[in-house]
Amino acid sequence: MKIAVIAKTRLPIAEPFRGGLEAFTHALCKEYISLGHEITLYAHADSDPELNVKGFYADEHRENEYFEIYETDEYLSILEDIEQNNFDVVHNNSTHELPILWGVKAPVPVVTTIHTPPISKLKAAIKICSGSENLHFVLPSKSFGATWQPYLNDGSMVIYNGVDLIKWPLVRESPDYLFWFGRIVHAKGLDIVIDAAHELNMPLKFAGPLDDQRYFDEQISPRMTENDIYLGHLKQSDIRLHMKGASAIVNAVRWEEPFGLTNIEAMSSGVPVAGFDRGAFRELINVDSGVVAEQKNVKSLAKAITSAIPLESNKVRRHAETFSLRTMAERYVHYFEALL
Repeated sequence: MKIAVIAKTRLPIAEPFRGGLEAFTHALCKEYISLGHEITLYAHADSDPELNVKGFYADEHRENEYFEIYETDEYLSILEDIEQNNFDVVHNNSTHELPILWGVKAPVPVVTTIHTPPISKLKAAIKICSGSENLHFVLPSKSFGATWQPYLNDGSMVIYNGVDLIKWPLVRESPDYLFWFGRIVHAKGLDIVIDAAHELNMPLKFAGPLDDQRYFDEQISPRMTENDIYLGHLKQSDIRLHMKGASAIVNAVRWEEPFGLTNIEAMSSGVPVAGFDRGAFRELINVDSGVVAEQKNVKSLAKAITSAIPLESNKVRRHAETFSLRTMAERYVHYFEALL
């Protein structure tokens, strides 16, 4: 099958990944190739060249105050190129409205995986166009599907995200500290994680891109003690090394997260997770792999962490195996084949 994959183009689809969407797109493209399919990834020009990238811009224009104009031109160029290259299907992973509007009359089926909450332009485009027989939508979790359901046609479906179980082996050896990794922004709740670690008097290591300097300066840095270590923005191989000594991964997001790929990466490594009942978190764990905090506060989160730490790594890993990258990619391929 010849698949055009449209990425969110603002950031490279390459390590170290800025967030879950970049990691998801990279892993899925590699798995499509592994399954024998031909792909072209339309993405930031500095993306991983192993993914047969076609990029129209790198970092130029992206800091321009009129970037939205350039971004519109970028997606128009992408869609024009797709029309000229005889693809079997388009898998759209962007958060831009143009692929939706174009997809109504596109020459091939357009499958969009929705990665963001209902926001103005994307929500409007989907609400107006989702009745088209040529548009199809995938949601990464049931809870997120419920959020989007008022704006979608009956053809949408849930396909859970997955991780490469070989790339994320069971490595947990000695539970010595709490661990957190993700984008350092207010919505991800790192300040709550630090407070919970202090409540338990446990060391905390954390990693990720510093996407909100003011949040870090005002909410993170003043909280940090000698037991709290910021490791910087790490590649996945470095994150795996820190899984070896992790007692638990802590999830304290302040928003209804569509999935939460870091939870699966941690569980695949044998590390149990503890977190708030937000977004898809409850869907991702079972009694052998994680604990949901009874309330969305520090003391309740600390209690959940305490309950999660003794969970057996082998059982944690076994649950993560239900979210494999291969299963996810095969489900997408089967969906494409059914549409064709």
